[in-house]
Amino acid sequence: MDLRKNGKIRRPTKKQILLLLPFAFCYAFFIVLGDWQGSVRYSNVQNMGRIVLWTALSFGVLLAAGFLTQNSAALVGSLPAGAQVFWHKIFPERRKRQGHWWIWFLFFLGCLLCYLPYFLMYYPTWFNNDAVWQMEQALGLAAKSNHHPYFHTLIIKLFLTIGYGLFHNDTAAVALYTFFQMSLTAAVFGFFLFILYQRGTRILWLALSLFFYMLLPVNAMFSICMGKDAWFTAAFLLFIWVVSICASKQRADRRYWVLFFVTGLSICLLRSNGIFIFLGTTFFLILSQFCGSRRKRDGFRSSSFGVRGQYMYLSVASVLLGYLLWQGPVLHLLGVEPPDTIESLTMPTQHLLCTYVRGGKLTEEETAMIDAVVPLERIDEFYNPYLFDVTKNYIRENGNQQILAENKGAYAKLWLRVGLRNPMQYLEAQIRQTAGYYALHIPHEQILYSEYFMVDNPFGIETKRKLFSYDAGLAMSDFLQWFQTLYNRVWSLGINTWLLLFVLACALYRGRQSLVYVPCVMLLISLLLAAPVYNEFRYAYGIFAALPILFAFCFGKENEIVKG
Repeated sequence: MDLRKNGKIRRPTKKQILLLLPFAFCYAFFIVLGDWQGSVRYSNVQNMGRIVLWTALSFGVLLAAGFLTQNSAALVGSLPAGAQVFWHKIFPERRKRQGHWWIWFLFFLGCLLCYLPYFLMYYPTWFNNDAVWQMEQALGLAAKSNHHPYFHTLIIKLFLTIGYGLFHNDTAAVALYTFFQMSLTAAVFGFFLFILYQRGTRILWLALSLFFYMLLPVNAMFSICMGKDAWFTAAFLLFIWVVSICASKQRADRRYWVLFFVTGLSICLLRSNGIFIFLGTTFFLILSQFCGSRRKRDGFRSSSFGVRGQYMYLSVASVLLGYLLWQGPVLHLLGVEPPDTIESLTMPTQHLLCTYVRGGKLTEEETAMIDAVVPLERIDEFYNPYLFDVTKNYIRENGNQQILAENKGAYAKLWLRVGLRNPMQYLEAQIRQTAGYYALHIPHEQILYSEYFMVDNPFGIETKRKLFSYDAGLAMSDFLQWFQTLYNRVWSLGINTWLLLFVLACALYRGRQSLVYVPCVMLLISLLLAAPVYNEFRYAYGIFAALPILFAFCFGKENEIVKG
């Protein structure tokens, strides 16, 4: 870094200060609202005071972090010569490295070899109930449903067909699917390690990233779990990378817009909230390109935007068209049933039920409308403010979703009227259903692997461990149990959110291109709007897996990541 050009310490501007304020408010609300039960002990005035105090403290930390990172070169340059030499020995100058394909292959092979023992110990896969249902659909043993993305069910069917044709054995066919999924995960993680290596990331951060992607058991376990999470996370990470390139004003290569189409459509088809992530990201991408074309700075000309704009709009339109065709005519022709009505109504239902259970203000007519969908005489047994699946299954078995489906407008007005009259009950329901995604501590231990083990299934598939002996009474090894316990002590989903907002705030403070963070923010917002479980790790796994690259983009060299 040229200290002669960066020797002057830059004070925070008014714009930078204003940029940090929303983040400081977020952290304050995370602290106070995330501790909802503790906050009840204080009066409204005291809680407002706590919010003000935490806002001030959060702002001070963010301002200090932004100031130090922006002025790191000037601060190092102000040190004595000996101290500067020592500093540069510890943190040498970042230099680009040769990006030969075989280096990516070594990273890929390293990840694969680290995951392979898990595959051999739990051969052919870790089966959960969702995967069993999808496999039944793939084999024609159950009605087709888009409750879990049918696109992923077709992927399962493809590998089962190939595997059975090669090996004439269901266990081997499932193992083929699992091995490919594990290889895909290793390839994507290896690719991100390759990007960090190629762009001159310092050895310390590269070593930490190697540990993160290769050695953390949670990555290995998700790579062998027969579910959509590994596929979605792979597509999600690649989408982040493509967005970072397409947002760069120095590139107008149509190849990346083709990749934008492929990765964008993939996340839409592999997760129900994928379309929300894509639309939110696309909105900010178009807004960024439009504003950039008007400013015409950094050598970015409007004629260039014309070419880029054509590619961008064509790619976005292609993704939306592909998604609509898939969700409509294609699934209809395949005879695939859509998810039931209640599946996508987590938050409105929890809001209304919390109001009823907590003794909120409801008229007889409003109570009758709720009772017509959710029988209220037994709601105390089935209402769970943290886990909507319990209530959802109760409605499916005893309620009437048809009334809700036929009167969506009336129930939307009901939700609005009741909310205006009972805002505190709605707030309580919202916090309890989502707190795990932003609170540092939660009342329940988080189960990293969910129910990912070999559940009973109609296919007769059992674990046939190829490495060490197998005790059928153990769902998970002592090592995995130990790691899960350690995770709950030192980490949480809330920390993922805190770190995401921290690097986004620092990137905005430094004037870095921030669109690379938008897909993660959209994923987080979608969970706050519709997550059926308040602390499910797999729903936010994409944010967790993206952390090394997000930090490198914020604190690395300018354009270190975006140039593909």
